[in-house]
Formats: sequence, C-alpha cells, structure tokens
Amino acid sequence: MQSNHKKRICIVTRSLSEGGADRVASLQSILLNNLGYQVFIVTILNSVSYPYKGELFNLGAIKEKNDTILGRFNRLLLLRKFLKSKKIDIVVDHRVRKKPFSEYIISALVYPKKTIYVVHNHAIDLYFPPFKWLTKLVYKKSKAIVSVSGKIQNLIFKKYGFRHLETIYNPVDLDYIDKQKIESVTIESPYVFWYGRFEDEQKNLSLLVDSYNDSKLKSQGVKLVLMGNGKDKDKILSKVGELGLTDTIVVLPFSSNPFPYIFNSKFTVLSSRFEGFPMTVLESLACGIPVVSVRYDNYEDGVLKHKHNGVLVENHNSGALAKGLNLLVGDEKLYLSCCENARKSIESFSMEAIALQWKNLIEK
Repeated sequence: MQSNHKKRICIVTRSLSEGGADRVASLQSILLNNLGYQVFIVTILNSVSYPYKGELFNLGAIKEKNDTILGRFNRLLLLRKFLKSKKIDIVVDHRVRKKPFSEYIISALVYPKKTIYVVHNHAIDLYFPPFKWLTKLVYKKSKAIVSVSGKIQNLIFKKYGFRHLETIYNPVDLDYIDKQKIESVTIESPYVFWYGRFEDEQKNLSLLVDSYNDSKLKSQGVKLVLMGNGKDKDKILSKVGELGLTDTIVVLPFSSNPFPYIFNSKFTVLSSRFEGFPMTVLESLACGIPVVSVRYDNYEDGVLKHKHNGVLVENHNSGALAKGLNLLVGDEKLYLSCCENARKSIESFSMEAIALQWKNLIEK
C-alpha cells in the first residue's frame, strides 16, 4: 500500500484519547503512514493514549502552561509556524469548530489552502462556525469537506450548498483489535458493556441506567459495566447510587484498550440521542459482539441491522431500551445468530479499504 507521492500531511485533533473522533484521527495517522505519506499530528489538549504514527506537536502541553488570551494567540502563531516549517501540503482537521472568531482566523490565516475538514457528527453545527455567510465564504476554499456518513453529507449540502463534499466512513483496525482483545479483564461475566465519554446530553446515559433498572438483567445476574471519563460522570454515579444499583452497575475509568471488555461482554449498548458513525459499534462488531442500540439520529446510515448483528429499539423511553436488553439476553438463538454475523458485517470498513479512499482524495 505504498504511495510514490511523499506529501506531508498534518492531522489536527482535539486529543488522542477517549473520543471516537480522536480514535479515528489516530487510525488515520497509521493508515496514511502506511501509504507512505509523511505524517504530523497536532493535539489541542495534552492527552495522548491511543497509538499513532508520525511526528507529534502537543499544543495541549503548551496550553497547560498559559491558557490566557495572550497564550491562545501565541498558540495560533506556534501552529502557523509549525505548519510552515514542516512544509505541510495538506491539513486534515478532525476538531469541533464552532467558535467563530478563532475558527475564521485558523481557516483563513493559519491553515494552508489545501485543508480537509472532517465532520464526525450528525449535529453538524458543532463543526461550522455560526455565521453562515462567512462560513460559506471561508470553507468553500478548502480542498474538501469529509463526512463520516452519507446522511451527514446531505445535511451539510442542504445548509451550505458546498460542492466539494466527500463521504469516507470510519475505519476499524481488525488486526490491532484481535491482538488487544485477548487481555484479561477485572469484571466477572456475565455483563453488558458501554464505553465512551460521560456526556449525558449526547450519550444519554441517564436513559441507559434507567433502562437497565427497568430490565430483567439484574434479576438474571447480568451486570452493566460503564467505562470512560467526562463532565457528567459524577452525575451518573449519583444516579446509580440513588437507584440502589451500586452492586450491579460497575463504573470504570477510561482505558485506551476497551477491547477485552467488549470481547468478554454479552453485548454492548448504545443509548445516544445523536451520533455520526460511532466507533463503539464498529469496534464491538469487530470483536464479534452484537450491539443493542436505540435508533439515534443518523442510525439509518450505520451498520447495525435489526436482529442481524444486534437489536435496534425506539429512542423515546427507558421501557423500549429495556425490552431490547431483555430480548438479546433472553433469546439465545437470536443472540448466537447476531454474534455470527457481527464481524462479517463490518469487513468493508477495514483499514486497507478506507485507506484507498483517503489516498484517492489526497491525490485528486
């Protein structure tokens, strides 16, 4: 998979830990490096735990020393200097981009002309500054705007009318997952598993806790394991305590290797209100583990198929999700069928397949 073109590509990401978009950025650094490109990575926060390839410029470490207005301006200058000194050909930006003043400066004065903006979420307003006319003026000059699903691309076109739109789905590193998933876990089976950022507005963990409480899983000895960090973690811990579920809901800190916990679970759960193309679903299916998911905004463009590689339920109350949990625990024939179909359903999202799509875009 080597490219004859040694373009210098800089990936800009919030961090290299915890979030799905961060995970995609780390995977992209690996696949672009494998294609023969010279890869550089800029992280806005000082948080690095995912594996990556390339030269890292950790702006987050500088931010921690001085996060004043003057410090922020200095970081913009440092970023501009870094991109110029490394002779970057193309920037690929995975960040949330909703602050108008700083984002217009970055797009117009810091980034090179050949910039690719990636949109990871159905909530597209997170990825474009609020002044529509100015956003259209600034972003139409970019090399491309890449969405992680076709439905997201359609939303962007309807709102902004951009023509240089592409859809490239998130990759999954099957070989890496196979090596990582065999480690031991600290939780005894059986359990169902959720992992991600504790952000209740999007991830709707309150619904998940209520649904587990309403389900039959407790009485059947099946625990719920939650893994991750985030601003609403204390809120969820309080809710678990108030419902008297501290013996059956286990809360673990973030780990850069959730795959053994996925692999040893009965299935994983997704309770989000909205998503892009969730890595948690791809990674679960890659482990051969089905998913019980609500029909989040944008679920139609995902890989989950009801009673094929998981269970899909309505996203309106805890009772619906509780029934989904009960179904996959109680119907052994359906469960085994979903397990059998899980891995096969995501093979088209391998690193090799997605790498070719990125290569075609970069060289176009």
